[in-house]
Amino acid sequence: MQAANTRDCAAIMKYFAHLEEVLKTEDHGLDEFTGARKVEEFRAESDLFTQPSFDTISSIGANGAVIHYKPTADDCMKLNNDEIYLLDSGG
Repeated sequence: MQAANTRDCAAIMKYFAHLEEVLKTEDHGLDEFTGARKVEEFRAESDLFTQPSFDTISSIGANGAVIHYKPTADDCMKLNNDEIYLLDSGG
C-alpha cells in the first residue's frame, strides 16, 4: 500500500508541476476536463496502473462547490491562476 501511494503521489506531483508551467501561458487550453485526463496520463506512466478508483473531480471556482462535479468536454471551465482549483482523484 505504501508503494502504491508513493507512485500515486508522484503522478499527482507531476500533474501539479505541469499545471504550474502550463498556466503561465495565457492561451494554454487546459480546462477542468483536460486536467482530469492529464492526471490519468501521469498515472498511466506506471506499469502497475490499471484504472482510476473513481471519476476525477477537477473543478475551478464555483464548480468546486458542486458535490460530485464531473466536468465534460462540452461543459467545463478553463483553468486559471485566479480561482481555487479542486482536484479529487483516486489512483
